[in-house]
Amino acid sequence: MLHFIYRCLFVICLLTNFAHADDSPHFQIGTMYAEKIRGVGLYAGFEAEEILPNASGYIDATLLISDAYDAEQPVFGGVSIGLRTALDVPLSPYVGAGLYVGENEKEVSASHDKIDNDHNGFIDEKWETTTDNQLMTAVYPEVGFHLQVGETFSIRMMGRYMVSSFGRSHDDWFYGLSFAFGHD
Repeated sequence: MLHFIYRCLFVICLLTNFAHADDSPHFQIGTMYAEKIRGVGLYAGFEAEEILPNASGYIDATLLISDAYDAEQPVFGGVSIGLRTALDVPLSPYVGAGLYVGENEKEVSASHDKIDNDHNGFIDEKWETTTDNQLMTAVYPEVGFHLQVGETFSIRMMGRYMVSSFGRSHDDWFYGLSFAFGHD
């Protein structure tokens, strides 16, 4: 999972390097909560305004944590990308859509896989383990309010209905709050 998170952070760093200083993306950080699946989400990334007329785009490194996804290893690290409507008023409602792609990583028994996983010359030892990755994707519509506070700070309250690749029993509303910092 750490390799995947490092890749996500690398992509975010590349995006910030390509942006010009006078129109650079805003840094955003936020948290989410889902009641039905007992989930939380944490994210940090960048939002660029006016990538389309009256629309902003974002990319975030995102952690989703829920034992409904995986009881043994409930942490999924990934990337969220999406578009949101953007109006140039201090308090504005918005709608958007996005995509989440993530994975978790856990150690599982490898005592019957016919492979020397620990490279010691013996196959299928009783204590031998291997790493298992599980991929999860979700698409989501998003609704909320965006409040601009001063020139360089904003607050966003939102709801995302995450439609999970794990099936309809794992779909849920994530409600969240985020803060954005940047310059105009």
